[in-house]
Amino acid sequence: MELKQYIAEAFSKEYGFRIKIAADCGSDHMDIIEKCMAKYNLVSVAPFKRTPIQENPVEFTRAKGAKFTSEVCSTDIVVKYPVNERILEVWLAVNLGLDHERVLCYGVKEPRRLEADMAAERLANDVDRTVTEEDAEFNQEEFAHYENENAEVDFSEALFGEEYNKKFLDELQKIKAEKGADYFRRYPTKDELMGDNLKPTYDDLTQIPNMGKGAESTKQVADISQHTSGRA
Repeated sequence: MELKQYIAEAFSKEYGFRIKIAADCGSDHMDIIEKCMAKYNLVSVAPFKRTPIQENPVEFTRAKGAKFTSEVCSTDIVVKYPVNERILEVWLAVNLGLDHERVLCYGVKEPRRLEADMAAERLANDVDRTVTEEDAEFNQEEFAHYENENAEVDFSEALFGEEYNKKFLDELQKIKAEKGADYFRRYPTKDELMGDNLKPTYDDLTQIPNMGKGAESTKQVADISQHTSGRA
């Protein structure tokens, strides 16, 4: 690849980020964001989207171990130059005059964006939603929902009886021949069946700041001295 072609392709790329700020943001904050991102050749920035005031916003708690009550404003930006998400968080926090734990940035293609969108959708669908006993599945007399749940089941095949038992035993014998006789002697423990053995991993992902990747609570962004020497 020629150097000119490589440079042309590099400058044709665009990088999308989602910025979330745990604060009451307005036009002044948007102006600061646009000025901060100008050095990265800002392409576009979306208007703020707001969520209601909530205690310990889940994304900030999981990522940084933050504990506060605030609304969350988010925007999506597109730039021409790549930038590390962590550097972007600090850069915006310093210029916005906010604690670094109140600013969260990540690429728009990260899985947690999809998770955040799904959580927001569930929250919106649950607004003013009431559930009564009549809505329970066991109170439904028709069987359409059962058919939908078993749409992938082939009812033309035997699901019980001697034919089914023979097919089941043949499959067990096939597995035993492939994996050895000891394969069926090792049974899962109660913790494995209930998922309790995965709890430490879950705690690391949801309770440790930055999902265990760094001690965010001990990181210091900057000290800005307010002292003046008194010189004219």
